[in-house]
Amino acid sequence: MNLAEAMLAADAGKITAKATKAFEVKRLSELFGTPFILNLQQISTRRFKELQESNVSVDNKGKANVDTYNLQLMLVVEGVTNKDFNDKAVLKHFGAATRKDLFEILLNAGEIADISQAVSALCGFGDTSKNVEEIKN
Repeated sequence: MNLAEAMLAADAGKITAKATKAFEVKRLSELFGTPFILNLQQISTRRFKELQESNVSVDNKGKANVDTYNLQLMLVVEGVTNKDFNDKAVLKHFGAATRKDLFEILLNAGEIADISQAVSALCGFGDTSKNVEEIKN
């Protein structure tokens, strides 16, 4: 079977479905006394690229600078699908204007890094040796 035949035989819905994952923030589970589970979802390739580009600046010497913290935070904002973080009462309770503000209030730096890494993994980043097999001639 060639690649075209394999693609035509595939379930397009399964191939194009966004990857998802549940992610527990254990520190917050303990503090709230209930499981604090974030529902993570893959971000589209185009949106991921936009987030990367919006967090890179070039100085007058041509050196690229990446705002790693904001990039990670935006991956959390875009990758978490729980509607609870849009709830106006919750936002007001924590003094947050936006879900981005709320994540900054609730999550510590390590949690933001871990969640953004989990979202990146759903987008195909990570250990590529598991995903791609090198063909040798």
